[in-house]
Amino acid sequence: MYREIYQTNKEFTSTENLPLSWTNFGGTDKLSTIRINKNCVWLNGGSFGNINNFATSINSFSSKKKIIIRGCNNNISNNLSKIGFTKTLFAKEAIIELNKDITFSKKRNRRLKSLLKRGTVKEIIYSKENSKLLKKFVSSTVYWGKPKLNYLFLDSLNKRTRLFVYEITPNIWEGAILISKNSALKVQGEQFFRKRNGLNGVMDVILYQISKHLKLEGFTEFSLGEVPFVLDIKQSTTSKTKTLNFIGRRIKYAYNYEGLRYFKNKYATRWDDLYICSNGKLRLWDLFGMAKKSNLLSLILNKTFS
Repeated sequence: MYREIYQTNKEFTSTENLPLSWTNFGGTDKLSTIRINKNCVWLNGGSFGNINNFATSINSFSSKKKIIIRGCNNNISNNLSKIGFTKTLFAKEAIIELNKDITFSKKRNRRLKSLLKRGTVKEIIYSKENSKLLKKFVSSTVYWGKPKLNYLFLDSLNKRTRLFVYEITPNIWEGAILISKNSALKVQGEQFFRKRNGLNGVMDVILYQISKHLKLEGFTEFSLGEVPFVLDIKQSTTSKTKTLNFIGRRIKYAYNYEGLRYFKNKYATRWDDLYICSNGKLRLWDLFGMAKKSNLLSLILNKTFS
């Protein structure tokens, strides 16, 4: 299955990427759209067999619409700027460079060795039955039953995603990580599922083993996704970025991005800037619409009144 779908190509470099949670997948090119308001569309995802088609497709799609794309790194933002897009600094992307070793403390190394002796990390191949198993497992995880963010990452096992789990007893999962292929040399983490009252270190051991596995397959980068609001404001003079950073600090009680940064920083060997790109002026009303559609507003309200 890997050789058919996830084959790497040494002609590509890791700078030729798609926005976060867009996939480099064979077949017909696709775009996923969410209407923000009557004048604005959010392109929240897509799939391209050849990522060189990305800018051309966006240019064709955006000719008569105001569109927003999140999760764009510097290279993507620069390519979009050639077709009239502007960028707003919004987040940082945590990246594991697979040619570098992940170092842990002695305590964490002992835990990794213990877990690898007790159980195993393995890939769960896509099938309808395994998709149902993942849905069932999700109901036993930490954030089940609570408001969750939507449209920001892939959340199901399908032909565009891969699933790695840790188990001690066969078919009884202790933790799971869903990933997808972003480009020829880059894989991205989509969803991290931790079982309620699960074993300490389970996510560590899955990430560690996935990184080793991806390196053997020829990938050079493993993205752990974005952490919004953790910006060095000095590097940006735009009022929009400063406003977003201010808002982020005010909602930290509801969306713990600092905790997210702490977790991802244990593994990341590099942090890249991420932007929201738009082919027209990015307005706060547009961002409010994205927050509403992504369920961030519901998450804030739940935390506020719970």
